[in-house]
Amino acid sequence: MKLNVADYLEQLPNARHEQIDSTAVKIQQATSIKTGLAFMQDAIDSGYLANYEWQVKVQKGDPISVRLENNLINVPMADAERLNGKLLNKDEEYPVKLYMVAEGEDLNKSNLRIDELAADAGQANNADTVAKFQSWVADQLAQLMENRADNKED
Repeated sequence: MKLNVADYLEQLPNARHEQIDSTAVKIQQATSIKTGLAFMQDAIDSGYLANYEWQVKVQKGDPISVRLENNLINVPMADAERLNGKLLNKDEEYPVKLYMVAEGEDLNKSNLRIDELAADAGQANNADTVAKFQSWVADQLAQLMENRADNKED
C-alpha cells in the first residue's frame, strides 16, 4: 500500500485499533506477536491503517504501551500532524510501513522509542518479523527495568 500524506491523514480516523492487556512474558511469546501481526496484516489487506497495542504490566511502575503501527515515517500515529512538508513531500506517495512503538515513563528521556519493523506493511507477517519484534521488545523492557531501578536509587 502506498499513500501520500493527505491520504494517510484522511485515513487515520478510520484506522483499526486493538488493545489488549499483557505481561512482560506474554508479549514476547510468538503466539501473542503473531496475533498482533495478523491483525495488522488483515487491516492492510482490507485497505485500512491499523494500530495494535499491548498494555504491558511490568514489575516496577506503571505499565508500558507497546504497539505495532502503520505510518509513512517513524512518527507515532498519534503525532501524525507532524507529517508536514518539512518531513515529507506532500504530493509524493510513500509505502506504508510497519513500526514498533514503545511508550512509557522511564523508557528513555523522551519516554518513547519507535523503530521500523517492516518496510512493507503488507509483507510483515512472517517468522523473521516475529523474531525481530521479540528481540526489540526484550531490549525495551530491559532498558525500562534498568532505568526504573536506577531512578529508585536516586
